Amino acid sequence: MSGRHRPKIAELSTKGMRHRQKNRTRKALLNAAAELVRQGREPTVAEVAEVGEVSRATAYRYFPTQESLFAEMRMFAPEGPIERFDRVLETADPVERVGVLARQVSEWAFENEPALRTWLRLSLDPKSGVRRPGHRTRWIAEALEPLQGKIDGGALDRLSNALTMLLGIDPIVPLRDFAKVPPAEAIDVIEWAARTLVRSVVDDVAPAATKKGHASHSVNSEAIARPSRSRAKRT
Repeated sequence: MSGRHRPKIAELSTKGMRHRQKNRTRKALLNAAAELVRQGREPTVAEVAEVGEVSRATAYRYFPTQESLFAEMRMFAPEGPIERFDRVLETADPVERVGVLARQVSEWAFENEPALRTWLRLSLDPKSGVRRPGHRTRWIAEALEPLQGKIDGGALDRLSNALTMLLGIDPIVPLRDFAKVPPAEAIDVIEWAARTLVRSVVDDVAPAATKKGHASHSVNSEAIARPSRSRAKRT
């Protein structure tokens, strides 16, 4: 890939470094909450702020309700969605990686739907100061890592941006409120959409790259874009 265009997805780690303090604050609050839970308590946001040595006002910007705090803890808990997603990173198939990510995050979102809807509503009001964590950009970057340097940077950027719409509470709101889709079917739809997006990019870009004489750098759409038969049976 030409050095003149570096896709945004490749720059996510650098961007993340500029937010080290914000990440440290969130981690301090989550660690404090975990410690209180280990003591057999159901901590409030105020209690977590005190133990984490963070001001209450700051803590409530990160976690506006006790439920949103617990939802975040469940996301990163042992055997939670992110730990299960981490295990699939062993495969080099971006379709499988993204499909698993979309399903795991969607299941978590349904389990914590009321808290996440409140979080979304408050984050849309600039006066509230509530911030959504934005984990999805990092997860998407990790899921699409096998495609870096193998497809056009612009296509990778568009794919990454499109996938942000398919994680968290965001896709669940229209599927539940307007399409009236039950949770199990909604999760299937979200996973299908995520896999289809990745396949479309891989299938569209690989032939063009081959025609330009870059076959050595192109993506094999059969090997990478499509899961193996064993995986297809599971999904």
